[in-house]
Amino acid sequence: MRKLFFPVLLISIVLSVSVPAYAQGQITASVTMYNVDTSTFPAITGFVDVTDSTGIFASGLKPEAVTVLENGQPIPADAFTELAIPLQLAVAFNQGEALDARNANGISRFQRVAQVIEQWAQARPADLPDDLSLVSQAGPVINHASPADFIVGLQGFEPDLRTATPNVQSLVSALDVVSAQTPRIGVKRAILFITPQMEDLNLAASIEPLIQRAVENKIRIFVWYVDANTTFTTTSAAVFNNLAIQTGGSMFQFSGEERFPDPEVYFSPLRRIYNLSYTSHLNISGDHNVAVQVNLPSAGTVTAPALPFSLDIQPPNPFPVAPSLQITRQAPEDDPFNTEVLLPETEEIEIIVEFPDGYERPLTRTTLYVDGAIVDENTTEPFTKFIWDLKPYTVSGEHQVTIEAVDSLGLSKNSMPLPVIVTVIKPPSGPAAFLAKYRTQLTFGAIVLAGLVLFAILLSGRFRVLSLRAMQEERRAHNDPLTQPLAAMAEPTPVVAKEKTKKPRTKSTKAKTAKTSENEAAASLVRLQTDGQVAAVPPIQLNGKEIVFGTDPVQCTQILDDPSISSVHARIRSTDDGGYLLLDVQSVAGTWVNYEPIPREGYRLLHGDMVNFGQLKYRFLLRTPPAPRIPRITPVTPEE
Repeated sequence: MRKLFFPVLLISIVLSVSVPAYAQGQITASVTMYNVDTSTFPAITGFVDVTDSTGIFASGLKPEAVTVLENGQPIPADAFTELAIPLQLAVAFNQGEALDARNANGISRFQRVAQVIEQWAQARPADLPDDLSLVSQAGPVINHASPADFIVGLQGFEPDLRTATPNVQSLVSALDVVSAQTPRIGVKRAILFITPQMEDLNLAASIEPLIQRAVENKIRIFVWYVDANTTFTTTSAAVFNNLAIQTGGSMFQFSGEERFPDPEVYFSPLRRIYNLSYTSHLNISGDHNVAVQVNLPSAGTVTAPALPFSLDIQPPNPFPVAPSLQITRQAPEDDPFNTEVLLPETEEIEIIVEFPDGYERPLTRTTLYVDGAIVDENTTEPFTKFIWDLKPYTVSGEHQVTIEAVDSLGLSKNSMPLPVIVTVIKPPSGPAAFLAKYRTQLTFGAIVLAGLVLFAILLSGRFRVLSLRAMQEERRAHNDPLTQPLAAMAEPTPVVAKEKTKKPRTKSTKAKTAKTSENEAAASLVRLQTDGQVAAVPPIQLNGKEIVFGTDPVQCTQILDDPSISSVHARIRSTDDGGYLLLDVQSVAGTWVNYEPIPREGYRLLHGDMVNFGQLKYRFLLRTPPAPRIPRITPVTPEE
């Protein structure tokens, strides 16, 4: 009766240890989210691991089965894509004499186990770079290696099995290895724990914190229990079976005859994960959280724990590219006296929109304001170009240009006001402008009129010559004695005819003396062409106390014909010492000497100075140039 009692008691102990693992419901459907990535905000991504009620990866889910809870607000998933990922695995050998037991061919249980693991490592998917480690009681044998290096390390691993005492140190070391930073976010972690029986009365208490640590770090532990089949129902076997079940793994028992399972059956579900993507509705900075709800066919709706993340969201920042700070409007070059058209009529403004928070996102509107009023707006692409209508600006002035940008989150920002000066150069007016505008027509008309006058003069001269000749012939005939009548009855008394000596009338041909021009002044301005050559126009003589230059014939003594000249542009005053002072009269285009603008107090002209009134160029010359200065050479005696 006593012999039967101990087996029954042993079975009761095994059941009391193993049954609560199932009863606690450790293997349930679960959803876990990893690594919330906000780098592509407003698109947010993350990895999601979904397991069904059997602990197996739930494959084949669609985005329709997923709901994102952003700060508790439901948002549909844009994509829920299943991906293949590598595996992080630590193979841990708990060395003991039971692993050295050999079969009839002299092959130990350890060698059989190592052979199966080596074959798996060689046949595993080649396109997935698994992270593999080999651990013993003494610590890592090979740590975070590639499959090829792992195989080399496994082949060279020769533990002293006969003298080793089984303990949980290899399992602790394996947990340390796989708990370290994974080579890739979302990679799943597992331990293959090869152990014999452990005759430790405190084994369950020693294993319990390891189970809790593995569960917290989502590390699955698969146990290969390698020992005699008589130990398969011991307390040690039950404890290791509970370790596997509570961590989401499973246990296989091997005594030397059993057929090994393919390890890839364990690890294949761990090589799958979902990549979640959704469009965030956030538009404020701060701390936020996101959770995922998945509707599983076999387990209903399962919600992942909320995962916190932070965002720094700032509105877009627009600013113009190479802005034009001054715009000059004037008549066309080919029609400088056109009062109806001023060019340019539009100004293109190109902008750049930056996102200071680093999250580039679509724009919904960009607006161009001038002096607070909308002058152009974009609600579709391109958002970075504006056309500013300049036709309403007919008077010079400064205007404030501002740009507003609005993004897809509804955030908006205005650029700093940019001052732009619009200068309007109006065509010249008055008689001088009229004469300049219709110069060609008036010149042609004058030529025609002169021709008609000349023709009339020539024609009248011809008639005068003919009439003069007729009068001379008539007078000659009248004075000829042969043609004079004689008295009939009287005897002709000899009369001495008194011949009138008359000087012939000759027209005095006075030589037309050339009209003397104005007295040559002490200084003059010689007009230059754009290439610096002297233009074929008379120089401007600087006579008088002051000469006023401009386009207004009423206010100016010297009219300059050019669109760049203001109505009253500049003055030249003669000084008491015989010099000449050039002053600018707040002209638009300015007055320059030797390519530099003259100061407000004026500039004293020197012989040979280059003077620019707007776009007109002159050379200032004195009638009596100053004598060139002869350089003085001072010999330097070298020091002795």
